Amino acid sequence: MACPPAPWPVQPANWYPDPADGRLIRYWDGRAWTAHTSPKPYGWYVGSKPAPRAWWQRGGGAIPGAMAVALAVVVLLAVGLLTDTTSSTSQDDDPPPAAASTESAPTPTPAPSSTPEPVAVATEPPRSVVPEVTGLSRSEAEAQLTAARLVVLEVRQVPSAQPRGTILGQNRKAGASIPAGAGVILTVAMPYPRVPDVVGRSESAAVSGLREAGFQVSVITETRTSGKDGVVLSQTPAGRDRAKPHSTITIVVSSVIRTVTPPPPPSNCTSGYSPCLTPAYDYDCAGGSGDGPEFAYGPVYVTGSDPYDLDRDGDGVACES
Repeated sequence: MACPPAPWPVQPANWYPDPADGRLIRYWDGRAWTAHTSPKPYGWYVGSKPAPRAWWQRGGGAIPGAMAVALAVVVLLAVGLLTDTTSSTSQDDDPPPAAASTESAPTPTPAPSSTPEPVAVATEPPRSVVPEVTGLSRSEAEAQLTAARLVVLEVRQVPSAQPRGTILGQNRKAGASIPAGAGVILTVAMPYPRVPDVVGRSESAAVSGLREAGFQVSVITETRTSGKDGVVLSQTPAGRDRAKPHSTITIVVSSVIRTVTPPPPPSNCTSGYSPCLTPAYDYDCAGGSGDGPEFAYGPVYVTGSDPYDLDRDGDGVACES
């Protein structure tokens, strides 16, 4: 559709009657008509000020009912007359035609393509199959999990008789299908703890040390007649050996009972003579010059101090004749 002719002579930017529709006004920007239009106000002419508001638009109270009806009728009649006379009066109000606009016709906007836009289809994330790694070394297990596009999430060490670093278990079942990049928790063997050496320590200190190391304790008492009382003589397992946590360590503790030698029983013999001479005030050798009161019949062997002075020659034998 061709652009409407410019107002002639060329007018300054303002609202002018629309050359294509007498019921409208169109804005002229000083060079060309714009796309801005508006219904032509009643009593409007080029350069006019806005028409003053009618008395019913100024406020000041409600319109009485009869006057409102009459006013509505007048407005309807005026609109009808305005519609009939718009086409004839619009030519009188138009400014002289101007020279054809040098503006090129607007380029028509191409119709949107009927080809539907491609729809993104959600795809399921890649998945991985969990390998069996129990019994492998830690490095071998980690290599297999990496090849399966899985990661080691956590490594839990557990005391075991298996060699250090052996995989004892995994939290993901072998052969299970899980999302790629998921984590796997491994249980890895670590050596059993060493048993403290408690031989030579007191029973109370040995029991306390073993329990602090995570072991149970069994005590056996061994009776002796010598040595220190209440000390550890031996232990099983031996000190520095490795043992399963919470297992029982047996210790042997001494119980010393010392032997008391009683004094010799009272004797009915005078000490220092053999054969026995019963105690008496004095002894003389029988057949000699002594007067007793008791007599010893020889030979009598002197083994001690000779309190009766029977061995006069000191050869250890008394009463020889």
